[in-house]
Amino acid sequence: MAKISLAYGRGQVELEVPDHQLKGIYAPHERPGVPDVAAEVRRALQVPLGTEPLSRLARGKRRAVLVVDDATRAVPNSQILPPLLAELQAAGLKENQISVLVARGLHRRSTPAELRATLGEYAHRIKISNHEPDDPQQLVFLGRTRLGTNVYLNKEFLRADLKILVGDVEYHQFAGYGGGAKSVYPGLADRESIRLSHSRLDLPGTGPGRLQGNPVREEIDEVGRMAGVDFGLNVVLNSRNQVVRAFAGDLMGAFQAAVQLCDEIYKVQVPCRVGMVIASAGGYPKDIDLYQAQKALEGATRLVRKGGKVILLAECREGHGSPVCYEWMSAARTLEDIFHRIREAFVMGGHKAYQLARELAWAKVYLLSAMEPELVRKFFLHPLQGTAETEQIIRAEREIAVLPQATSTLILPDADGARNEEQLEKTSLGQ
Repeated sequence: MAKISLAYGRGQVELEVPDHQLKGIYAPHERPGVPDVAAEVRRALQVPLGTEPLSRLARGKRRAVLVVDDATRAVPNSQILPPLLAELQAAGLKENQISVLVARGLHRRSTPAELRATLGEYAHRIKISNHEPDDPQQLVFLGRTRLGTNVYLNKEFLRADLKILVGDVEYHQFAGYGGGAKSVYPGLADRESIRLSHSRLDLPGTGPGRLQGNPVREEIDEVGRMAGVDFGLNVVLNSRNQVVRAFAGDLMGAFQAAVQLCDEIYKVQVPCRVGMVIASAGGYPKDIDLYQAQKALEGATRLVRKGGKVILLAECREGHGSPVCYEWMSAARTLEDIFHRIREAFVMGGHKAYQLARELAWAKVYLLSAMEPELVRKFFLHPLQGTAETEQIIRAEREIAVLPQATSTLILPDADGARNEEQLEKTSLGQ
């Protein structure tokens, strides 16, 4: 028996898999975290990519806004922000001239405790607030993109004369990668433009790890340029959520350098598909709720055969994470009901039901979580209530592969394992 330990919430779940059934454990190409995050940030600030040092850019500025990710991302902001803020202060900016915005898009607001934790030693000295996508008083019209989106952005951010983005670069299901200008759009945008951006998730060229020819990512970067971002700091994390390296500089320079390292760590080649995949979403916060944990199925269904099985490990301590997604799944009698509904009208939250249904049309999915079994069944998932039941299902399968970091890993099958595009077309928004 192979004993496999997989991330689950803030802990681990250990499963036994018979050796003769185990075809591979496809983990990222792990890199060690830096011993001192603040020192790594200071190093990156000293050698910026494509722009002058931040200390020089900040001289004479009246108002600086730093944009950070929300609680669904594992970025260690409390360690990253202090050296950044110290750099701004050394350039002459006072604490009351600096503020921090949480780019939550349409995610839930960060709690007061989460906001304080974000700032570390500056918790009671620097203003920090959530972006509000539904408050017209906080939004101002930025312009119209080439795709025809009328974008409204956070007023406080646009009126700053020094705009700084802080975030991590990782794969995104249809935008290619998180990080870079994605903190601005959809992070600081209005609800309608966010909806329009997500409605393009099935356009040709979209998908994880895709930049060139990806219309969603190209619009994100276009909005970043329109907004006049001055400086970016992107980090790449390992599977233990430790900073491997920081990249500072102009909007695209810092982002593209981080993309290259992300690919080196998280692109994983596999020889063929298997009948069952055991996938961990990657632990907290990747499995904070089902809305986030669904992303792990993207990698799992790249590896499992059509009609196969996926066992997803995701604690989902905050439940399903989306009332709209829950309503869509509860109202559907079949997966086809969800495909039909989203073709009729694209609704945020409904898009997550669609993404989940698309993966469920490919494979049968079991979920080991903290959610009540009846709630799990509402999402067309099969609940598991412990390792004993999970291992019983495992023993019945002949070919098994394991994805310890399914949300982060980009599976690249060979020609034999490539996903059947014709099958995908049958459940795309355009059909």
